[in-house]
Amino acid sequence: MTDTAVAVANGAGSTGNSGPVWTIVLAGGGGTRFGGPKQFFDLGGEPLLAHPVAAARPASDGIVVVVPAALIGHWSPPDGVRMVAGGATRAESVRAGLAAVPADAGVIVVTDAAHPLATPALYQRVIDEVRAGADAAVPGLPLTEVVKEIRSTVLGSPPDDTPRLVTGASLPRETHRLVQTPHAFRADLLRSVHAEAREAVEDSAMVAAAGGLVVVVPGEPANIHVTTPDELAMARLLLTHVRSEGEPNEFGTGRIHAVR
Repeated sequence: MTDTAVAVANGAGSTGNSGPVWTIVLAGGGGTRFGGPKQFFDLGGEPLLAHPVAAARPASDGIVVVVPAALIGHWSPPDGVRMVAGGATRAESVRAGLAAVPADAGVIVVTDAAHPLATPALYQRVIDEVRAGADAAVPGLPLTEVVKEIRSTVLGSPPDDTPRLVTGASLPRETHRLVQTPHAFRADLLRSVHAEAREAVEDSAMVAAAGGLVVVVPGEPANIHVTTPDELAMARLLLTHVRSEGEPNEFGTGRIHAVR
């Protein structure tokens, strides 16, 4: 039995880890698609990465921010927030963050600078699910558009870059979600899956592959993923609206479903 399998088995039926909560904010990208390091672009008078740090603080006992080594001096974090250099891949950056998290942490939250508008309530929501016994918790939004597969070429046709629909059924909306960050994890299990040096787009996939229980909670529509300048402009509009209207920016509570 692997260390990860032991960690999953030891956590079965638990009531959640009671140790401190630590949050890792991933801000290690180079901004290739964006045209620059987007984590340092302005959003409401602060760089993008400052927003998840502020949202995570009420629910966290400590925070680690992971940035490219060459950009560590570009932002001065608040008192008590640790900043470390990331790696060449997302998984390596998570491991750099894990190395800075104390060994007694019970719950570890992983988020990213590209989701700057998540509210403190969303952080608390995923943490509460892990405290209640889940191995991990992620926020998800129902699909509101049809999702189809496309390809740039059609068999038997001259190759070009024009996207074309592939015939077949659309993804069923009832059984799919748009998954956001932050994600919360049992600290021991997250460390175990990373100790096996796995690579994945995000950590909940690693936990699920190891047999862990990953709970999905309601996400927040305003918690958009900023990957382009247009999405940054949208985030600025959303933030301006929330501030001007004094809205709480809360979008539901409770559990949607759990998958193993």
